[in-house]
Amino acid sequence: MLNFDLMDTVAGRQLHEMGHQKGLMESAREMLLVILEERFGIVPHDLMKQIHTVPLRKHLKQLHRQAIRCPNIERFEEMLSKAMPPPKTTEPLK
Repeated sequence: MLNFDLMDTVAGRQLHEMGHQKGLMESAREMLLVILEERFGIVPHDLMKQIHTVPLRKHLKQLHRQAIRCPNIERFEEMLSKAMPPPKTTEPLK
């Protein structure tokens, strides 16, 4: 058995930070869903799936603001589509 603390290594600290960031993102997504449910009732499954794919925390923060301000779920869905990265397209090899 190895006798060292993983947190004493660069890789260990990087893994810890990655886990921490992932936890923050999941928490932000869940809070966004709570806001939407509280304001608009049942959140459509497709909308939940989209929220779980938002890649950047800054986009989630903006979506939190929109969830509070939007007059209806349809307007929020429009804002969400703007926050999503464009789909990746693969160009055919020449």
